[in-house]
Amino acid sequence: MACENIGNCAFASLISALLVFFGVGVYCGTLYRALQIFITQILEDIFGFNVPWLEVIQIVFVVIGVVMGMFAILLLVFGFLATGATRKNVYSGNKCIMGGRVSAGFFMCISYLLNLVWIGMLGVGVVPVVVYLMVSSRCDNSVYNKYQNGQVTCINLNHYGIYRNQSYIAIGQLPPGKESVCDPNDLRRLCDKTNFLLTLATNYTRLKISKELTEYRDAVDMEELELNSRDGGSR
Repeated sequence: MACENIGNCAFASLISALLVFFGVGVYCGTLYRALQIFITQILEDIFGFNVPWLEVIQIVFVVIGVVMGMFAILLLVFGFLATGATRKNVYSGNKCIMGGRVSAGFFMCISYLLNLVWIGMLGVGVVPVVVYLMVSSRCDNSVYNKYQNGQVTCINLNHYGIYRNQSYIAIGQLPPGKESVCDPNDLRRLCDKTNFLLTLATNYTRLKISKELTEYRDAVDMEELELNSRDGGSR
């Protein structure tokens, strides 16, 4: 009896769901906090820029995490229904087997599309890494080393693609923001927060492993359903 109960447990689905839940938690927590630090302590406090649409992205991160958690629950339920004796009881008739195959195919397609989305987000995550490498190299060469010798060095933001809105000049107003950062405290805060931002932003890459496990589990479930369909047809 104990062996049968263990066989009815969808361990692959359970492990995948746990990985997704853990990854979603890390994703929501780290990226939300990292973006908050980037908006308030880097853009606004140091550079003097105000980017309202970045606050909307914070909410989008949370919504994506909730959707991924709900989808993981659906995949977990389907995994238990298509495992062991439960599969024989639920998918016993030809129509039930066909419905199970369609459901497995649908979940596989959705998982594949979500995997592509995560790969795209991983590519977007490369941007802060590149920014970190640029700023870190600049900080090491122009900030920490030179301030020890009593020299003052300014970082020109135009070198990193950060420009002020020049349309204000046409109406006789000074463009908002800064063209360079010269204050030692601002420079050190920029270097420290960029490093912290990178550390938080790279954690969500663990979700890729859980998505691959989910696709593998769906493929195994579909193969088992096809075998049951053949056995039912032969009878």
